[in-house]
Amino acid sequence: MGSARNRKLRPKGKSRAGLWIGLMALLFLESLVYAWCRVQCVNTGFAIDHETSRHQALLRERSTLKIELARLKSPGRIETIARTRLGLISPQAQQTMRRP
Repeated sequence: MGSARNRKLRPKGKSRAGLWIGLMALLFLESLVYAWCRVQCVNTGFAIDHETSRHQALLRERSTLKIELARLKSPGRIETIARTRLGLISPQAQQTMRRP
C-alpha cells in the first residue's frame, strides 16, 4: 500500500512543481514587459525633451530672421542701394505720367 500511495503523490507533486515553474515564468515575463515599457517611456521622454529644445531654437532663429527681413526691406536701405549701387535718381516732374 505504501508504494501505491507514493505513486499517487508523485503526479500531484509534479503538478505543483509545474504550476510553480509556470507562475515563475509568467512573473519573469511580466517583469521583462514592465522593464521594456519603462525603458520606452524614458526614451520617449528624452525624445520629447530633445524636440522641445530644437523647437525653441527654431523659434529663436525665426525671430532673428523676421528682424533681419524687416531691416532688409526698409525703404531707407532700398533707396540707398538704388542711389549708390544702381545709380538711380528720383524722376523729374516732366518724366512722370498720371494714369486715369
